Amino acid sequence: MYFLGIDPGYGRLGYGVVSAENSSRPVFSSCGVFEPPLKMPEDERLLFIESKLLTLMTSIPVGYCAIEQVFFRKNLSTGVQLIQSRGIVLLCLAKNKIPYISVSPTSLKKLITGSGRGDKKQIEAIISRLLNLENIPGPDDAADGLSLAMYAWLNYKNRRLSP
Repeated sequence: MYFLGIDPGYGRLGYGVVSAENSSRPVFSSCGVFEPPLKMPEDERLLFIESKLLTLMTSIPVGYCAIEQVFFRKNLSTGVQLIQSRGIVLLCLAKNKIPYISVSPTSLKKLITGSGRGDKKQIEAIISRLLNLENIPGPDDAADGLSLAMYAWLNYKNRRLSP
């Protein structure tokens, strides 16, 4: 079974995948980013994101996904674009009947580091250790996607163990 993590983005969408053939420890599968060309029109950009996600989701048997919630405070137009991208992700998950959980950045930090105030370096160190990686592959969006994939695995595992 594969667990997918998605860090939605309009300019760059990050993803991570871990597999869990035995439930005791996940194994790194892949991570990366989907980055539409800068000058691509809005509608084509969203189609680009959808196409890449559908290809990813149909190439591996994803059993569960964690997607980061969207928070924005300053730039409304950037926030709207981010929400559009997240909508495409949800559409792709629905098309493939993949269950998912929405994750706040604080919840991600708390589950991975034990503190809702953990920083990116702490998260990357823990994820690297859990997956036996020397370094978390970059860029940051891919690392965030991988952290979310680990969240999906941990959340799924904890739900199955609880009565």
